[in-house]
Amino acid sequence: MAESKEITTFEELRKLRLADDGYIVIKDTARDPIVHKINSTCISTDNFNVKVILNERRTGSYFWVDSVATAGREFGAKRCKVCKPETHYIDPSALK
Repeated sequence: MAESKEITTFEELRKLRLADDGYIVIKDTARDPIVHKINSTCISTDNFNVKVILNERRTGSYFWVDSVATAGREFGAKRCKVCKPETHYIDPSALK
């Protein structure tokens, strides 16, 4: 069963990253959703603070997902070109 959960606090983000399981989808008003490895350097606490805390999710949101497939299905997320999360879970053509 596919799982996803919105991340709304630093504590949630910290616990998820410590667990080192799953992926992070960043939805942004300026670009398409992107899926990242959970502990990638692409996931910045400063950016999380601006998007989620200070702007109260008006300019973007962070979500935990259990797989790259869930990210693609639920959010239409594309694979990050920097951290390159696994592609063997879904058809790579869906990540272009």
